[in-house]
Amino acid sequence: MNSPEQKRNKIAIFGGSFDPIHNGHLAVAKAAHAQLHVDRVIFMPTKLRYYKEAEAASEVYDRVAMLSLAIDAFDYMQFSDLELRVRPSENYTVKTLSRLHRKYPDAELIFILGGDSLEHLSTWREPKKLLSLATFAAAVRDDVDTDRAKELFSIYEKEFPGSRFKLLRMRPFDISSTRIRTLAAEGKSLKGLVPEAVERYILRNRIYSPERNTF
Repeated sequence: MNSPEQKRNKIAIFGGSFDPIHNGHLAVAKAAHAQLHVDRVIFMPTKLRYYKEAEAASEVYDRVAMLSLAIDAFDYMQFSDLELRVRPSENYTVKTLSRLHRKYPDAELIFILGGDSLEHLSTWREPKKLLSLATFAAAVRDDVDTDRAKELFSIYEKEFPGSRFKLLRMRPFDISSTRIRTLAAEGKSLKGLVPEAVERYILRNRIYSPERNTF
């Protein structure tokens, strides 16, 4: 017989463009697993990207392929195409979390976000409902980020009673998808920035080469 105190599954949701996924993203997922004791980390790439028109970018199928290669070795990491299948008009975090609640009714959802996103969380679509649907875990890299995150937690908890927040402490890392796209476009090594399988995929398919991204 199951105990009434049976532990709920904890699922972390990690959204982003992942263009490409890199070792920094994996470090965040590993930290969520270790620090927040989540059972799964679900990577959820977004359909829309917000780059300058001249900036190289990959197709959705390439982003999915690179993501799958990157997380293949980790049994607690998964990929979801939920946000890739919805219309842009439906592509809001509050709607995504509502769908996930219906899919995983007995799970505790934890939404991972960075410090920049945390600053503007109250401006997201339907913030009161949004903050009732999950615990929000802010990835912070240093004492300044930590202090600011705690300050914002306090503000939001007063503005939205019942909202829940956690810190996700990260070591500083100098990795960004923008930098990786630039290096790849210049034909430079991506060693240490992305998993080896992802680097091979990028180089073999010339994902960010200027020729491929000329229209």
